Amino acid sequence: MRAGLVVSIIGHVGAVLMTLLAWEASSDLPSQGTAIVPIEIVDISAETNVRALAMDVPDEEVSATEEETVPEEAQPTPTPTSTPTPRRPPPRQNDEFSLSDADDFINRERDPGRRRQEGERADRNQTGAGRGTAETATMESRIASITRQAMMRCWRTVADMPDPERLRVVVAIRLNRDGSLNGQPRVVSPTNYTFDPLMNEAVNRALRAVRTCDPLDRLPEDPIVGEAYDLWRDQEVTFGLRQ
Repeated sequence: MRAGLVVSIIGHVGAVLMTLLAWEASSDLPSQGTAIVPIEIVDISAETNVRALAMDVPDEEVSATEEETVPEEAQPTPTPTSTPTPRRPPPRQNDEFSLSDADDFINRERDPGRRRQEGERADRNQTGAGRGTAETATMESRIASITRQAMMRCWRTVADMPDPERLRVVVAIRLNRDGSLNGQPRVVSPTNYTFDPLMNEAVNRALRAVRTCDPLDRLPEDPIVGEAYDLWRDQEVTFGLRQ
């Protein structure tokens, strides 16, 4: 009984001593609930050297850090654009005159019976020295082209007049073998223009062009149609704007 009491007293004393030792040791250390803040001592000059401290970091490291932290933006996928089909410009109307069209410019009307007889005679002589229908058409086209080019240089267009589309004049001419006029040119259309001042001026311009181009010496000198006097002797020339 007495021995157990002694042991108990010694145990309590030992516990008290251990508590006192632990208290003394803990007083030398900072409290666990306080954060540890590092303190750096720097000199404060007229201009703070905070900038210099920041400059101590090499540029290469800063650039590398920025490249690592800033993600590269994905390039947007270009949207394919369809190429518009170029619009074909509308055909430009010829405001000068219709002499560029052989059919509009030269319309040589001959006697139907005589033309039929000449055509039949030419067909019969295809195997000989005569001209065939195809050859005649080719030569007539060349005659029209030669006459057209000459009249284009001599005719004053009616494009500067009011309502020029209706001012169409057809003039009949007869040529000699040397290409000169045989007699006076004759107005075939219009038939009555005396009281129409605009048409009267158009007729005068057409007649003036025929007389100015006299003689049409390119026709007899042409190596292809020069000898075909029967084809270019009588012609009807149409002056006017293309309709």
